Amino acid sequence: MSIIKPISVKLTLTPMISSLSILNYVNMGSEESVFGYVISLILLNVGMYFVAPAVVIHTIKKRF
Repeated sequence: MSIIKPISVKLTLTPMISSLSILNYVNMGSEESVFGYVISLILLNVGMYFVAPAVVIHTIKKRF
């Protein structure tokens, strides 16, 4: 059990940290642009954490 916990923490935090690092490369000129980038990152994280696993699970169940 001790090996599984650090691996699961890394797997859950790495996509979030990498998606937030996108903000380092964006020219933030106004509040509206910041708001747009934050909303798009939230949607990206929702897709990575909920939609992609659901599609994978659905595809696996469909095959077997």
